[in-house]
Formats: sequence, structure tokens, C-alpha cells
Amino acid sequence: MISTTDFEKGMVLKINNEPWQIINFEFYKPGKGGAVMRTQLKNFQTGKTLEKTFRSGDRFEEIEIDYQEALYLYADRKSAVFQLKKTQERISFDLEKVQDLIKFIKEKTEISIIFLDEKPISIKIPIKIELLVTEAPEATKGNTVSGAIKTVTLENGLKINTPLFIKEGDRIIINTETGQYVERAK
Repeated sequence: MISTTDFEKGMVLKINNEPWQIINFEFYKPGKGGAVMRTQLKNFQTGKTLEKTFRSGDRFEEIEIDYQEALYLYADRKSAVFQLKKTQERISFDLEKVQDLIKFIKEKTEISIIFLDEKPISIKIPIKIELLVTEAPEATKGNTVSGAIKTVTLENGLKINTPLFIKEGDRIIINTETGQYVERAK
């Protein structure tokens, strides 16, 4: 059993007999009353997110999860397909469940599949991904009214905002948690 003081990002807890992952948390001490822990949780089975507040000292059962390395193969209209590196077994997830994650990756990207009780329940992608810029409009000299950013298209079809100096053919790094440009790849 773990307490609210032991919370860490990514930890999986059993709440109401369901696995919930801690996405974010913060300690809060109001003017009166006891301290609380505000959390943002994601249900592994449904993908639903929830904001919940717990009293300081509440105790929970931590769920052990297993990560297995895999490759992202492809996505069709209904599902995304991955292949385990160890066994070559193919695993597919409903597209709705992993859509927010796979938009950042391209085919043959290494990811981790998360297993709970030997059943695949979700995927974990790297926090930073390197992608090629396939389309980038020319930067107009002196155009800093828009905050000196422009929208570029990446090799996987994703469109993101970057600084004006990024051009077609550049490789850039994106933070998959925020969906934002980080830096030009070296």
C-alpha cells in the first residue's frame, strides 16, 4: 500500500477496482482543513481522464505493470498494429484508444506496450521524437507579428508550430507530452 506522499508521475493505482495512472499531481494546503493531493488520472482500460482530490495520508494499492518493447507497424481506419520485438507477435489496439499517441510516431518507431495481468492495455511512446520536416512555408522577412512562428508539416503528416528558421528537409525534435517543437536535431 502506498500513501499520497509516495505519488509519482506514471504510477498506476487501483481505485474502485480499476487501474488508474497518475498523469499529474500537486500537493495543496488550503487555509483551513487538512492538506490534500490534487491529481489528474487516466484510466488504462477506458482511456478516460479524471481530476480527483485525495486527503493527505489516503492509502492505495499500487498495480505492477509490465512494459515490452515493440515496433509501430501501421494504422488503418479502425486499429493501430504493433509487433513485439521478442516474440514477433502482432498486437492491435482500437484506433480511438491510441490515436492521441500515434499521431507523433511514424512506422517502425520503437515504443513500449503496457501489459496488465498479461493483457496489453496501452502503449507508451518516447517523450521526445525526431521527425523530418516535409513542408515548410518560406519565412517572410520582418514578419514577427505572429510571434515569429510558422506551421510546418512533418513526415508523418502532423502539423506543428516552429520558429521561422526551420525549413523543409530539417530534422526536428518534438515533445510528445506537449506536442510542441523542442529543437532542431543535430
